[in-house]
Amino acid sequence: MKKIISILLMIVFVMATVNVQAANDNFGTTLTIHNSQAKRGDTITVTIGLKDIAIESGEKGIGAYTAGIQFDSSVLEYVSTDGTDKWEAPFYQDGFITSNTKDAEVVTTTQSIGTITFKVRENAKLGETSISVTNFSGSTAGTDVLASNNGATKLTIIDNNGGNSQKDNLEDEETQKNVNTVSGQNSVLPKTGKQQNPFLMILYTLIGLSIIGVIGFIYLLKKKDN
Repeated sequence: MKKIISILLMIVFVMATVNVQAANDNFGTTLTIHNSQAKRGDTITVTIGLKDIAIESGEKGIGAYTAGIQFDSSVLEYVSTDGTDKWEAPFYQDGFITSNTKDAEVVTTTQSIGTITFKVRENAKLGETSISVTNFSGSTAGTDVLASNNGATKLTIIDNNGGNSQKDNLEDEETQKNVNTVSGQNSVLPKTGKQQNPFLMILYTLIGLSIIGVIGFIYLLKKKDN
């Protein structure tokens, strides 16, 4: 009886030790995009990564994972996934991904673990959209540990002519509205044609008076000779 009790106590102790170690396990994830802007019809690729791995339970590293991928399906369409030299290409289904290392060994250092490619829909709204990783759970060969933080990135959809984004278009409309308002306040429009210089008017007047004076003087001389 005492032997059975001792075995049970040993099992409880081991389980408690594993739980304490698992509670101290920690790691984070990253999500980066190769280009922060894209046009309708473009394909974009985001890279998933691991960082700050501090695992004390299991094999003291991460050898597999599962996570959710959130994105606006009216803007982006899933295309494909790809792996790395160390990791299998993530399996994607209904907004969730899962993968494992190719050699079944855990990793302990910061690294990229896969990519996801999306296509911008032809009718995607212009402006900013986000892509994020949620509920990322890493396997430590026996224990699953949730990431302490998850990755997210933003993408700006611009029009196919290389013009402004939706935000810039709204700013342009507001600017035009202000211009129209200012124009409406100018009830008196400026006159067309050249403006008369007052100094020229005086000069022309003096020249005219001089000509009249000369003509008068000549007339008086002719009258005197007669």
